[in-house]
Amino acid sequence: MQSFEDSPLVRSAGELWKQATTASFLDAIANGSLPAEALSRWLVQDYHFADALTSFQAIAAAKTPREFRKPLMGGLAALDAEMDWFEAMAKARGLNLKSPLHPTCRRYCDFLLRVAYTEPYPVLLAVLFGVEASYLAAWSRLPQEGAYGELVSRWSSPQFTEYVDSLRALSENHPHESNQGCFEEVLLHEREFWKMTWKE
Repeated sequence: MQSFEDSPLVRSAGELWKQATTASFLDAIANGSLPAEALSRWLVQDYHFADALTSFQAIAAAKTPREFRKPLMGGLAALDAEMDWFEAMAKARGLNLKSPLHPTCRRYCDFLLRVAYTEPYPVLLAVLFGVEASYLAAWSRLPQEGAYGELVSRWSSPQFTEYVDSLRALSENHPHESNQGCFEEVLLHEREFWKMTWKE
């Protein structure tokens, strides 16, 4: 399980970190009780989010000096593969990926695009670490067997863990006065994202 509790950003976030990485949705994934329709709603919204994250990360990579850019470029390639995976999942499940963004998802995507254009690269590194570390921490606490084991294995893999560790190193090596505030805003959006499709 990846907790990141020794990260200065995570420590300073306090209870927000727990709220962003634990949820009834995740508990239902763990015990196999998540209704299929709730997962389908979430998959569509997470696809929209991944699309916005791709744009955010492309801008972040463009702003980041070349000597620190390699992990971001690798992350972009992984995101492109992730979009392919979402599209295959949607086809298999008969999901409409052109359905509207949920207001919660739109707020998160809008936040990412706003900071991408307005904040310097050190802040973008902290934001990206917040997005990916909270996601990894949330999934890595779940059992890899059961009805949703494929998802758990996918989003807690050694490759993903290595990538997130590289983002942590980048963010810690590039401090900025806005890092903590933007990191915590990520956690607020993550907390609401887990609630978004749980019960509708």
